[in-house]
Amino acid sequence: MYKQLESMPTSITELAVEHTRALERAVWNIFSTELAVETYAQIVDGRPISHVYDDYCTSRRTDINGSEPSLEAKQVVEAFQAKSNPRLLQIDSKVSVLLQAVLEHQLTMLAQAFQSTSIGEREFNVRLLEILAVLCHEIATILSINAEGELRQLPEESPFLPQPTELYHLFYTSSERYPQGVADIVGYWAEYRLFGGVVLFDRGELGVEVCSLMLHLSIKPKPNSSLHWARDVFIHPVGHYKIYQLSDAQIQRWAVSVLSENLQPKEIHDGLRFRSEKYARRIDPYDALSLNIYRDKYAAKIPEQRPRRCVTRLEDDPEMMDAIEELNQSRPSIADLPITPPPLLPGESDDH
Repeated sequence: MYKQLESMPTSITELAVEHTRALERAVWNIFSTELAVETYAQIVDGRPISHVYDDYCTSRRTDINGSEPSLEAKQVVEAFQAKSNPRLLQIDSKVSVLLQAVLEHQLTMLAQAFQSTSIGEREFNVRLLEILAVLCHEIATILSINAEGELRQLPEESPFLPQPTELYHLFYTSSERYPQGVADIVGYWAEYRLFGGVVLFDRGELGVEVCSLMLHLSIKPKPNSSLHWARDVFIHPVGHYKIYQLSDAQIQRWAVSVLSENLQPKEIHDGLRFRSEKYARRIDPYDALSLNIYRDKYAAKIPEQRPRRCVTRLEDDPEMMDAIEELNQSRPSIADLPITPPPLLPGESDDH
């Protein structure tokens, strides 16, 4: 049976009051949405619901036909929410010591960068997005590790197991490279559900963060530091779409939504997932790492031989979309075409 968790995980305990309140509000706003409950309940079930599965996988499945997660899974997630105190976020004792150490280290590094920002500035919004993406990912891994997909798990001999888990983003399935193995695959899937894709960042030429506090203190960062620059933000969607860059306006609207004290969960839900703007900068996933666009370098495994794209999605080529639209507009409509009567057959006359 599922092992209940007592609280949400994090080790961020020394943030300034205003940063702590902002983070608390954002976490609570996200977890109050139906999208979050639905996402994490699927993790407890160990299986996707039908419309979600159809969104990220093209193969047809006759065994996935549910329209919502199981009631028991929803109750587990809601109990998890109810027992969570955003002000005293701790790691549950049932989670392994190794996982606890990884999570504490990663979030502590992010907290240092978050602390150095000023509320309302672009850098604050970017850091908030980064820390929430990691936190939502890690909560998914903990739920996955504790649940082990016990509620609706497929038998091991099932033909429907293309990946180690049914909850995956096709580009992030290298469990042997991940600190938490298969649970991290589920974590990237949760990001796709909550943010519209895996959240990535432009780490700069060095790929090493020098946060404002370190600059102020003239501290030289270590080459292998976990702190990174978080300049531009990118989203890696599912469905073989290209990675796209978020505009400052998109990040600002998202921050207003998750930090709101007045919006209802439905309104927060509508502003939570990102969608690409038509003329957003787009990056082929196989180029991202060489351009230092990633969150963690180990996340995506780049094949030695780059696969050829036989199909390009129209949304990834806005210039082509414009050309097709212009061509359609230049064509005369059916109403403008002259009506030519059909030729007369032998013996017919045009009197009638």
